[in-house]
Amino acid sequence: MPVIEMKPRVYQFGPIVKTLVTLAAFALVIIGVAGVMQAYTHLHGVAAQFGGCVLSMIPIAAALFGAPIVWRCKLTLHEDRLEYNGLMIDRVIRKSDVINALGKQEQTGMFSIFLTLASQPFKSLHIAVLGRMDDAISRWVDGLPHIRQPQR
Repeated sequence: MPVIEMKPRVYQFGPIVKTLVTLAAFALVIIGVAGVMQAYTHLHGVAAQFGGCVLSMIPIAAALFGAPIVWRCKLTLHEDRLEYNGLMIDRVIRKSDVINALGKQEQTGMFSIFLTLASQPFKSLHIAVLGRMDDAISRWVDGLPHIRQPQR
């Protein structure tokens, strides 16, 4: 019987969230530039102007670093592995490396999976995804080894 290969499924923020993040980034840059201009023109003394300019750079830095990070967050589901691009980490998790999958926890508007891994530089991984869990990821997680937790 031939094996039917699954197309990769990509879970990431939708166009509405990406548009809102982009608009917020532009607003933060405008606020930061206005703050720098105000600090330079209205504060007296070099130290006060420098301090005002440095503080006004915080929203600019948040916009320039935060928006691209949110844009790159995604979870790609393949038949034999997960590719996770998070805020700070990029990982490829093969099904064969998973020792234990600690249940799917669904909350309002998001789901999370706790994985215990072998032969990785880290022992466990918590993946949280905004959105609902669909059948594809549910079947993928159900195919992982599960160690039952003792009932209390």
